[in-house]
Amino acid sequence: MTKEEKRTEIFNSGRAWIVACVAIIASILISVNCNKLPATMSLVIPALGIDTGMAANIMSLNGYVGLVMTFVVAAIIMKFGARRATTLVLACAALGAVISAMATSVELLVVGRLIEGVGYACIGSVVPVIISEWFPPSKRGIPMGLFSVWVPLGSMFIMGTSGFFFNVGDPQSYHNVFWFVVVLLAIVTVIWILAIRDPKVSYLEEVDPNAPKPKMSEGFKSLSCWISMIAFAAFSLGTACVMNFETLYMVQTMGMDQLGANTMMNIANIAVVIGGIAIGVVMNLVTGNTQRLAILVVASVVLGISFSMAYSIGEGMLVPWLILFGLSNGVVPAIFFTMVAEIAPRPELAGISSSLMSCGQCVGGILFGLVGVIVSSAGWGACTGLLMGVGIVLVVGAIALMVVIKARDAKKVQQDT
Repeated sequence: MTKEEKRTEIFNSGRAWIVACVAIIASILISVNCNKLPATMSLVIPALGIDTGMAANIMSLNGYVGLVMTFVVAAIIMKFGARRATTLVLACAALGAVISAMATSVELLVVGRLIEGVGYACIGSVVPVIISEWFPPSKRGIPMGLFSVWVPLGSMFIMGTSGFFFNVGDPQSYHNVFWFVVVLLAIVTVIWILAIRDPKVSYLEEVDPNAPKPKMSEGFKSLSCWISMIAFAAFSLGTACVMNFETLYMVQTMGMDQLGANTMMNIANIAVVIGGIAIGVVMNLVTGNTQRLAILVVASVVLGISFSMAYSIGEGMLVPWLILFGLSNGVVPAIFFTMVAEIAPRPELAGISSSLMSCGQCVGGILFGLVGVIVSSAGWGACTGLLMGVGIVLVVGAIALMVVIKARDAKKVQQDT
């Protein structure tokens, strides 16, 4: 049996979808772990005696540790495989969650968030590689689309369930939410370790067995990988501003309580899920790189405009804005993740392009800490110019990525002929 026949047999057996489903659920629960803090922000602030700026810095800690671990995970993926790297990521997320749940001081919460940061920052590196290993390029759109909404699905889940565990009148009750998350992470980590194995033949393996094994340096020298990192950093910063602080913005400027703001935010989360899944179906139908990237450019323009309105939107336009933001916010990452192997100079280096996008996510998370400082010192409106700039960087990055990959594809066609 040839490699291609083995790949087809494995895919048709349904094992690919089992692996993908567990990986996607794991990523969603890591998002739940990260978003437990914004879901309980109005309780955590008085319970620990901190201000908005400190809260933002605590949330952005994920980015600092992830910025370092992203490159470590890329090396682990190349040497030991994405499955083992995922085990490490889940273990760190679970350990950090336990420490955060036990924390009764800012210092201990910081330690927990730093360890959790390994999970949040690196899950975006490993899952796209796992899906690319198990699925052929023409079938990656739907699983990548489902994975691309791991952050809003996790946010939506914790925003919707946290109210069952905390008491608005008791700030310390946020601990109940944190322990609930610990239980969920422990379950999925055990399932991953016991049930998931590597594919017998990966779709990322070189077709030519005599071809030289790719080096990590080749991926890090790729212009398309770095452009995607910058664009994804802009996407992540703008998304963090909305997902982490929009509920607080609603509470402080519109007079909502935390439960009401969480419910309103779930409108955006639902729209993100719809956008991500829908574009996944489209990606299975639209297979040309240029066409896919053209859709990315259009979605980036819409999302960039949405970013600029985040901290100035009025209550009358809130619902339409949340829907527009959500749909475009689901489309953009889905296209990035679906094309992770095409962004890399060679499919086998998908781990590098994926890791650099995760690095961009970390950079966006770090820069988000500045937003909290600006809001604390100058108010919500002072961030409008910053968010406009973030949108511009995203759009320019999407256009640049399309130009570079289109030129590279044209060069390959010339070499083949």
